[in-house]
Amino acid sequence: MSKIDENLLIYQKFINLIYYSKNLLNKFPKSERFDLCNDIKLTLYKDLKNIIYAWKAYSNQEKLKFLRETDVSLIFLKSLITISYKLKYISQKNYMVWNNQISEIGKLLGSWMKKCQKD
Repeated sequence: MSKIDENLLIYQKFINLIYYSKNLLNKFPKSERFDLCNDIKLTLYKDLKNIIYAWKAYSNQEKLKFLRETDVSLIFLKSLITISYKLKYISQKNYMVWNNQISEIGKLLGSWMKKCQKD
């Protein structure tokens, strides 16, 4: 990726979230690898793609479309993580760290959406 991509903070945070998630998902039971783990992975990759689409979009309306989709998807991701915690696939510490990373991304996403709405 180009240097501009690397400077996009939300992109960097999302890449870190994916690394963290992949490490945790490897610890899930094999019975969940094609179910819950797969849903989490697909959601993460879809969100990353939406962030890139939003960054590359020309109009603010087009950006907002991708950002809103990512916003909804992050709520879904938080739900999947809560399910993982309730089923005791992850520890409370892992749950808190994972949730905090998603919340940080959500805040960045929210401010990006506000900026697009103002322009």
